[in-house]
Amino acid sequence: MKKQPLAIAIAIASTSIILTGCGGGGGGGGGTKPTDDSGLHEYTPEEPSTPTYDLQAVRVAVVDGGFDKDAIDNKERIIDSYSILTEESDVLSDNPWHGNVVASTVTLDPLGNSRLDLIKISNGDGAVDSQALRYGVGVAADRGARVVNLSFRANLSDPTPHPHWSYNGVTSAESLNKIVTSNGGLGTVFVQSAGNDGRVMEVPSEQPIYDNQEMFSRMLFAGGSIDDGADIHPDSNHPGDDTHLQSRFLTAPYINSEVGASGTSIAAPQISAYAAGIIGMWPHMNAQQASQLLLDTASRHSALYERNDCGAGGTTNCGAYFMGQGEADIHAALAPQGEVSVASGSQVAAGGHLPTESVAQLSGAYGDAMASSAALQDVTVFDDLGRDYALDMSGNAAPRDNRAALMRNNMDRLSITSNQMRHMSHNEAGMFSFGTVQNNFGDVLASRFDGTFGNAMLTAYHYAGGEVDPLSSYAESGMMPMLSFQGGADITRSMEAVAGVKSEYALGARTSLIAAHWNGSVDNDAASLLSDYSANRSDVGLSYQLSPAMSLTTTLGVLNESNGLLGAQGAGAMSFGDSNRMTFAGLSMDYQMADNFSAFAQFEQAQGSASGNGLISSIDNIRAQEMAAGFQWNSGIQQAALTFRQPMRIDSADATFNVPVGRTLAGDVIRENREASLSPSGRQMDIEFGYTVKPSARSQLQINLLHSLEPGHDADAKSDTAAMLNYSIDI
Repeated sequence: MKKQPLAIAIAIASTSIILTGCGGGGGGGGGTKPTDDSGLHEYTPEEPSTPTYDLQAVRVAVVDGGFDKDAIDNKERIIDSYSILTEESDVLSDNPWHGNVVASTVTLDPLGNSRLDLIKISNGDGAVDSQALRYGVGVAADRGARVVNLSFRANLSDPTPHPHWSYNGVTSAESLNKIVTSNGGLGTVFVQSAGNDGRVMEVPSEQPIYDNQEMFSRMLFAGGSIDDGADIHPDSNHPGDDTHLQSRFLTAPYINSEVGASGTSIAAPQISAYAAGIIGMWPHMNAQQASQLLLDTASRHSALYERNDCGAGGTTNCGAYFMGQGEADIHAALAPQGEVSVASGSQVAAGGHLPTESVAQLSGAYGDAMASSAALQDVTVFDDLGRDYALDMSGNAAPRDNRAALMRNNMDRLSITSNQMRHMSHNEAGMFSFGTVQNNFGDVLASRFDGTFGNAMLTAYHYAGGEVDPLSSYAESGMMPMLSFQGGADITRSMEAVAGVKSEYALGARTSLIAAHWNGSVDNDAASLLSDYSANRSDVGLSYQLSPAMSLTTTLGVLNESNGLLGAQGAGAMSFGDSNRMTFAGLSMDYQMADNFSAFAQFEQAQGSASGNGLISSIDNIRAQEMAAGFQWNSGIQQAALTFRQPMRIDSADATFNVPVGRTLAGDVIRENREASLSPSGRQMDIEFGYTVKPSARSQLQINLLHSLEPGHDADAKSDTAAMLNYSIDI
């Protein structure tokens, strides 16, 4: 039996762009087969961060006995005042302390968007008629307050109007009803303190206020908490067993050291400021929605909510009994409810695309252009309540290719110690020939079949999108393996497979007519947002045999892409459109000298435009180009090659982004067009020298040196240098 030779293989690889091992380990066909060696990565954006708050000023009315404007903190936030006693703007009273600390508590809230309208309802002698309280609330609502604060103990009955007031004919119900009808129907949030008697709030059995649900659903009752909302203050009134009161009851800190005061009179203005913050963020929300949001997002971290032994029957939840819905939490209230989405239509209610499912994976042709563009900053997204947030979606457009991974991948394909090393085979039988490219696992990665029929030659081919096109100028030149040509083309790199045909018909001794077509798509079975991308290209051209050693080929082609452009792919709000077309013009040259010298050159330029289907409205005036050239000397024992390559680059392109920036009160999405150039800042150029020698009939040494200028078409990127040494001997 003939013994098979034992191969000893050594591969050394180094590169400045990555310091971990770039060459594959192991030899022969052993090892674990990788699941993906393409160098590609599917970008998944992070969950949206908590958006920044841009609050509009909101009119908040403080209804109280009287005020001294000069003694109120942040008095510049007082925009108006009114006395129901004199119907004038002078609101000074004999004892303004209570009104001052309540108003100051509103202005000291960190949100800072409350603008005060001070409503005086008494002379400050401590005696305030309940009818005056209700009347003051109605006046405040009439004057345009979106929030009314009443820091007097909640008296939920409807007493007979006092006969001495000039507004005697206006009932409590009529006054309170203005919180429903005010502000063009948006209404007014009415916040009232619960009182400081340390007891259950009293509601008369006849005509309780919640019989009028329209009014009641816009009211909030404020209790005072201690220990950061962990417990109710013992002096604070609370809702008790009444489930109606529990549903509209919130707590806030009972003590405010900044103003030197305590009580539910201090808790109420804190809640009023929170309500103003919500309305300032989303002016379209009505009073019912804004107040309900505070209730729905209240914190229930108190241990009282873990007990169910309170109330008259000893079965009521203690948290609800003492604290109602819980401690008001403005941060939770302002945070998105449910999932935010990028509006896809003209109405917020029509819904849209999730930011996490709205991505664009960019081919190398884009360089750093779109990813660094400011066009996708401050995109307005909407939560389940139709509230708008500003979100930076610049990171949702990311390069598809990881340069370090691609370089490792290219080195693996050349390393004789790697299972990913490529092996070419070629067989001929008369007028037919068949060639394949395989790795050490035996996987067929590319193949081509050629047949000659008289004056015509037909080629059918198939290859994985990340492989070298078997009909490319580099592949057909016979050039030795070079690092910079191992990663496939930018347009096809993400495709699972590309299949095509090419025909060449001789028109004479030196001229041939060429027609070609290929079709490619990503893995449609993959659980990927970007699985809808597909592309096909058709070309016609002429080949000229300028001399026995030199041929020149010119081509014109059309590239059609669905949901993509120049190899980039999009999904959700970042979709590129269903049908985009680019036209290509190419020129290639092949030179084969009898004295062991050969060369190839290829140049291609594309132009066109594309439509979008979301944030990307259109891309116009697109011009892109790529080029490659190589020179090789081959003596049989030695080979030396020098190649130059500029990967495909967008030289110019004008992108228009149609970006949601807000909403109207009616729910219409407000959009603006933003312009951006998609031309990268730099131009990558790969310069590579390769040398191989056979010291003996059984050994071979190969060296590759690659230097890349402005890698990734990024003018600020440092140049990369990669070196690789392969040595093998059969013993």
